[in-house]
Amino acid sequence: MDRSAQIKKVSLVGIGTNLVLSAFKAFVGAVSGSIAIILDAVNNLTDALSSGITLLGAILSDRKPDKNHPFGYGRVEYLSSMLVAVVVLVAGISSIVEAAQKIADPQQAHYSWVAVTIIVVALVVKILLGLYVRREGSKISSEALKASGSEALADAALSASTLVAVVLTTFWGISIEGYIGLVISALIIKAGVDLMLGTLSHIVGKRAQGQLASDIKAEIKSVKGVLGVYDLVLHDYGPGKAMGSVHVELPDDMDAVQIHKISKKIQAHVMRRYNAMLTVGIYASNNTDPQVLQAREFVSAAALSLDGVSQVHGFLLDEQIMAFDIVVEFGHDPLALKEELEAKVSARYPDKKIYITIDKNYTE
Repeated sequence: MDRSAQIKKVSLVGIGTNLVLSAFKAFVGAVSGSIAIILDAVNNLTDALSSGITLLGAILSDRKPDKNHPFGYGRVEYLSSMLVAVVVLVAGISSIVEAAQKIADPQQAHYSWVAVTIIVVALVVKILLGLYVRREGSKISSEALKASGSEALADAALSASTLVAVVLTTFWGISIEGYIGLVISALIIKAGVDLMLGTLSHIVGKRAQGQLASDIKAEIKSVKGVLGVYDLVLHDYGPGKAMGSVHVELPDDMDAVQIHKISKKIQAHVMRRYNAMLTVGIYASNNTDPQVLQAREFVSAAALSLDGVSQVHGFLLDEQIMAFDIVVEFGHDPLALKEELEAKVSARYPDKKIYITIDKNYTE
């Protein structure tokens, strides 16, 4: 089963389970007069709606690229996640209003053993659902499913707190349902805010995950002839769909045919294993000329001595020019660092025209 089909299957399981749980809890809450159970039922209903929106997003994002959208529809998943976040936030705010009313006008709830049994069964089912969804999300590297699974486990904790309220009311006559409702509402709102911020991060342009970037770089470096891998940039077009660019360092005595073969091999390896299309740029590395080696060593030492510069690469030296790239960490002034380094290098090599390119670390 492919990734999209698995997301659809797990989403359908989530929808069905949450609808059944919501119906049972709403019935028990109405009969017993428990606001905590009713809010828990509303929470399950929003989970079902969220799973439905996730399912719709998976269906739409699975559409093939076309003339108007050559990068495909993968980002629809992020839009559907944003809609889910809005639904969760609305539910959380509504729950706060209900809980506040319960605190202002407390009414004693009454529970039967049947109601308690249903709550316990619902708690166990929610735990099993959360573990299942999170496990399946991990299998196919779906952040949406992993988040849904974790949210389901958090909901189980909320159901457990509802059970505590039931026990306190039944055996000691202590009513804290309104306050538990406030806690549940706050956690629902937090879940919505977290989901919204995470989705916005993807839409705005989040850094590629550190492990993914490391794996891709290692894959490229394993290609025979590659001396170094730099400037990896990945543009996110939906979960598991990326396009970007990378620079590789190759010996400067390679001819165009050899370079072409290596570029194609890199593209094929990364596409096959990571479903990412890369444009490959080339740095020519001279590792035999003593003059070049000495100059490169000086430039590297001078650059790395500056606070904020973490890497030097792409070094080129000939009779007229000296060119190289520096990676400047976020939070530092790149132009000031460039000017300071250019002054140092020009003082040592006054006869060379200095070209310094500023790079950022676009991956973790």
